[in-house]
Amino acid sequence: RAASASALGHASFRKLTVKRTKGRKPFLASPLPPVGEAPNWNVNVSHEGTWVVAASEPTCVVGIDVAELRRHKANGQPIDFHKVFKDQLTASEWRDVNSAGSDLDAQYEVFSRFWSAKESFIKARGDGMKFELGKVEFHWSALAGFPERTAYEGTAIVEGKAAPHWRFVQHRMPGERAHWTTVARGPVADVVDAQGEFSKNFRLPESKMQDGEWQAALLAPSPPCSVV
Repeated sequence: RAASASALGHASFRKLTVKRTKGRKPFLASPLPPVGEAPNWNVNVSHEGTWVVAASEPTCVVGIDVAELRRHKANGQPIDFHKVFKDQLTASEWRDVNSAGSDLDAQYEVFSRFWSAKESFIKARGDGMKFELGKVEFHWSALAGFPERTAYEGTAIVEGKAAPHWRFVQHRMPGERAHWTTVARGPVADVVDAQGEFSKNFRLPESKMQDGEWQAALLAPSPPCSVV
């Protein structure tokens, strides 16, 4: 509620109502912003390590995830991420991980970027871990205008098919301990909402948009998180 209140300019979050889908995705139920300003407004939050991050969207459905580069368990034992998460990444994604060289920390950073992207995708959709992460594959290119290896934009292949109506942007968070944040944007038609309450908030589906309107929304800037 606090994130929604801040993004929408409310003085207090107390009058805002937040509900959850059957898949446990939280969403703002009321009050919604004017249709002309944000017809499909939604927000998503993630936290891990030393960061809590939030992203909101006026038109697309949005998901966000932050991943801490912590390769060890609480008892200090290293995580055998190649074995534990074998089925969560595709063969192509594992090749990218292994291409980081023999240093396991470097490999784990690449792995964490893929993991963050997959989490942002299922959080945007709303089906959570019911979706098998190995069914979505990501491909990345450097995001223009940012220092090398600090920002990327990505596309997804879902169950073997390209998903051109989805876009993913990653940024490395500031600080000595590396964290990666991924923001996913996609069509409201892809939301998994068994009870239909969340879907009712989408007042401008892609099918009703004018030519070019959806593409403009999808390709709108996705800047790094503002630190507050």
